[in-house]
Amino acid sequence: MIILALSSEAKARLLNLLGTLQSLPTTATSTTTTTTNVTDLLNTANSSTNVTELLSTLNTNGLVDTSLITNLLNTTTTNVTDLLNTTTTSATNLLNTTTATATGLLNTTTTATTNLLIDLLRLRLLPSLNALRNDLTNRLNQTVQLSTEYETLTGVLLAVLSDYVVLVESDGTMHFVNLSKIETVASL
Repeated sequence: MIILALSSEAKARLLNLLGTLQSLPTTATSTTTTTTNVTDLLNTANSSTNVTELLSTLNTNGLVDTSLITNLLNTTTTNVTDLLNTTTTSATNLLNTTTATATGLLNTTTTATTNLLIDLLRLRLLPSLNALRNDLTNRLNQTVQLSTEYETLTGVLLAVLSDYVVLVESDGTMHFVNLSKIETVASL
């Protein structure tokens, strides 16, 4: 046995259907019986808690072919299910698109912020690098000792460029040292 709750809208439609049935012409002898049956059906529809009871009442009184109502309910259920599936799919696609867009925006923002921080650090270091570059330019072709975080190098300073220096050791080994990595400079 299928038990379905009857919505207010479905009850209203059934009441309209029953009202239409009540207004149909009948013979004089069956008018009172039909009116009583319709009134009973209306009372049942108003107090009915499920479709099965209402369909049973309609079928018992022989007023309506319940297969029509059953087909209507099945079609309505199918249409509502299809609508819910379409809505769910659309909502999922929208969420996926929104998530992808937000992720892309976040990645772009993170990259831009990182690049901005790097640029700000470079600007902060530029004055000290300019002073270091000027000091090293005054020591060109001299023997110097450069210390970095990892090692100390000794050799002739051959070139001072925008962001690195070229140092040649006595054995001919060339070093390209980034200006930002130089910690101390001493002439020998």
